[in-house]
Amino acid sequence: MNKNFLEDILKKLKKKGIDEADVLLTQSENKSTSCRLGKIEKTEESEIQEIGIRVILKKRQSIISSTNIEPKNIKNLIENVTEMVKVVPKDEFCGLAEKKVITKFNVNDAKSLDLHDSYEPTTQELNKKVISLEESALANKKITNSEGAELAYSKSKLTMMGSNGLYSEITKTHSDYIVAVLAGKKGNMERAYDYKSKVFFEDLGDFENAGKKVAKDAIKKLYSKKIKTRKCDVIYDSKVSSSLLSNLFNATNASSIIKGISFLKNKRNKKVFKSNINVVDDPLMKRKLRSRIIDGEGIKTREKKLIENGVLNFFFNCLSTARQIKENPSGHGSRSANSIPSATYSNLYLEKGEFKKKDMIKSLKKGVLITELMGSSINLSNGDYSRGASGFWVENGEICYPVSEITIAGNLKDIFLSLIPADDLEFNFGVNAPSLLIENLTVAGI
Repeated sequence: MNKNFLEDILKKLKKKGIDEADVLLTQSENKSTSCRLGKIEKTEESEIQEIGIRVILKKRQSIISSTNIEPKNIKNLIENVTEMVKVVPKDEFCGLAEKKVITKFNVNDAKSLDLHDSYEPTTQELNKKVISLEESALANKKITNSEGAELAYSKSKLTMMGSNGLYSEITKTHSDYIVAVLAGKKGNMERAYDYKSKVFFEDLGDFENAGKKVAKDAIKKLYSKKIKTRKCDVIYDSKVSSSLLSNLFNATNASSIIKGISFLKNKRNKKVFKSNINVVDDPLMKRKLRSRIIDGEGIKTREKKLIENGVLNFFFNCLSTARQIKENPSGHGSRSANSIPSATYSNLYLEKGEFKKKDMIKSLKKGVLITELMGSSINLSNGDYSRGASGFWVENGEICYPVSEITIAGNLKDIFLSLIPADDLEFNFGVNAPSLLIENLTVAGI
């Protein structure tokens, strides 16, 4: 049904004189539940359909979207987007992929990624699991309050067709949870949280163990101290280390290169990390959140090393930005029903190292183990980096006490060149990294 439906829209657009067009239809079923202090606060179930129609006429581009896919509304959308595209400014770089570079969709290849969980939890099961998640944390007597817990499941189908012969369809599932609790009493309270996101519901793990762990994390932060401003080595726990890869992505996004606002704009094929560092973008990993066979513009995806032996290999691009920097498309185009394509990562991760985190901690004479980051002041143009943080003071290889209200500052160029990865890489998000030891950062306190 979807294929004929989209094909009919493209035929009508062609009759309207449109040069090129593509249509994206998303259909999703969603369930979520939340609780606080042992009581279910909200349970939601929804089914959403959204269509996005993008048209190109004489180097002008326009997009329109709607959650109403009734025939009468589709007719109105076609009329409206056809008129809109006539009055928008020209964009010399817009346009669909040439037929010769489009990868033909193969349903078996898509299934090989194992992105669809056949198991669908009931609302009753979600309610039971989310209460178990929070109550296992509240069972610890030192936990005095809760911000609550949430658990969600969704199943979505994306179908896309273009006038250039592009066609793809994929069904994906996604489950995630978050829980946050507080330990201590007024004047000495600390918060800890845990969040996990997976394709398969069972991969979220044991909810009771997750709750118990977040309780222990909150208690460990009690009686935190402030420390004097100094320069020292810092370990980013794996829970927060992926934020540095997000900074790396922003600096290697072709749109930043085009605008001239990236400190890495002249670093293509040059060393920006130590020689043993590899950062990989792999869209072909099974059961991972951002896997896909072809990108949002029909370009075949493949594993690529963004950083190989410390050297920057490429910039993330979509078709438009690839044309602007005069490079081949990297296979990172992505779009939603209401947005034109832009570049994004797939499963981006920094390969694990040889050292255990506990050995990294033992190696510190004086330093900080960072377990939470907040706020952000990052200048992509020159790499200046500053973030609020909390964690633990380490001295002579021992964790001494929790620290709070500190700021970590440095420059991303130096951070990238000095970081040392631990061996505790896990895949819980779209961007993942092991714990990282960073040398000689400024830790601002009192």
